[in-house]
Amino acid sequence: MRLPRPTGTASLTRLTRLTRLVGAAAIALAATIAATVATAPAADAVVYGAPSGPAPWAVQITSFHGAPGVPCTGVVVAPHWVATAAHCGPTHPGAYTLGFGNWATLPGGLAATSGSAGPAIVGGFGSLDTGSLGRHAPVAAYHAPAGDVMLLKLAHPAPAPSVKRAGADPAPGSVLRYHGFGSTSILGLRSPLLLTGLTRLDHMGPRAGSWIGHSHTIQGGYGFGDSGGPVFHGDRLVGLHSGSDHTRRKTDGTNPAWYESVPAQNGWIDWMIANR
Repeated sequence: MRLPRPTGTASLTRLTRLTRLVGAAAIALAATIAATVATAPAADAVVYGAPSGPAPWAVQITSFHGAPGVPCTGVVVAPHWVATAAHCGPTHPGAYTLGFGNWATLPGGLAATSGSAGPAIVGGFGSLDTGSLGRHAPVAAYHAPAGDVMLLKLAHPAPAPSVKRAGADPAPGSVLRYHGFGSTSILGLRSPLLLTGLTRLDHMGPRAGSWIGHSHTIQGGYGFGDSGGPVFHGDRLVGLHSGSDHTRRKTDGTNPAWYESVPAQNGWIDWMIANR
């Protein structure tokens, strides 16, 4: 702002008052901006969760049923086995490619995962030191006889440790941690980095011969590509993400969701590991 030049004592007094008013207005504006910045949510940390810590057991799944590059998430449950959601695809192993670790692939689905540039491939897998950009297909796929669960069998032991499975479902009100390679924003691309958030279990209920946990996320929210992702109570796997209600999503990204109970599927998972 250009201020008028003083021409006398009165003018100088008016100029001093005007300068003080301008300064006060600037201070108030700065305070308002600072408060707005402090309270505004960070899109990458609120809508779909924050970057996960080390998680070599996480699996990004690209399937090719229906449309090229349909994404899902999975988790290593035994040296040769990955668990995910049954609705992610058919029981044909050639329908899937898998990537392990926090940085499992590049965004973009099929175009990025086939022949993607990156770290050297070690055997049939990518290097965990660099995030396992290598891709490979399972040798078999099995849908559970009941519930939204699928097991993918590997030709070689996964380049990652297996997670521990819970023997019982958590109590209602428990806060659980979930992970996924889903969308980074509403209707956005899938994340190349594993993201994590928190959800609160409302109750367990029966569904089609199995059990599901009804929950509502309280940090982050589920998006396209998170199906089959692991849900943990402490360090124990209690569920695999099965679906969420996007029509009831809140402005902070949180939404109602449900997961398939792993304790309810343990008998089938154990039998498959021992016999297939």
